[in-house]
Amino acid sequence: MDEWLHFRQDLSAREEENSEFLRLRLQDFANFWNEEDIKVFFIMPIIQIVDFYAPNKYRTFMEVTFQATATDIQNNTTTLRGRVEMLVATGKQRPQIPFFFLNEYKPQIKGQSDPQGQLLIAMLAAQAKNNGSNLPIYGLYNIGQFWFFVFLKDQEYTVSNAFDATDKDDLKRIINMLQYVKAHIERNV
Repeated sequence: MDEWLHFRQDLSAREEENSEFLRLRLQDFANFWNEEDIKVFFIMPIIQIVDFYAPNKYRTFMEVTFQATATDIQNNTTTLRGRVEMLVATGKQRPQIPFFFLNEYKPQIKGQSDPQGQLLIAMLAAQAKNNGSNLPIYGLYNIGQFWFFVFLKDQEYTVSNAFDATDKDDLKRIINMLQYVKAHIERNV
């Protein structure tokens, strides 16, 4: 995860302009937007800056339920099922090999939901589905304006500190981390 957290890539002038426009919009409305507002007016436009799409290689899937059967160290099988807002994977009509998950936005209300747990279940299901692949799985979830990046490889599960998307430097780091994931996907498809 360390490499991911410290990845830096200059943003183009257009990316800088778009991200600053979105950051200022979020700064004005973060405390007022509902779940759909923040998805439509902030999260998806940020994702579009990175553009997780390569024809005939991988694409973004929305509203995905991911399911797989996993076996623990005592040979007990469990069905893992998780629903995520967005997934980047190979496949045209259905996701095949998943690389990156984004869990749906959750309002910043304590005790209302468990976005990290929901994301982890989906990532574990993807790991089970990718049995034999040694590739890490990346994810992120939002709580209000705060973005948390998640890394899963084998038994290692790590969550970053929060990145505040209303902070100019943090937003650049968020975009850089998404660009890192895109580069990882492109190297492995």
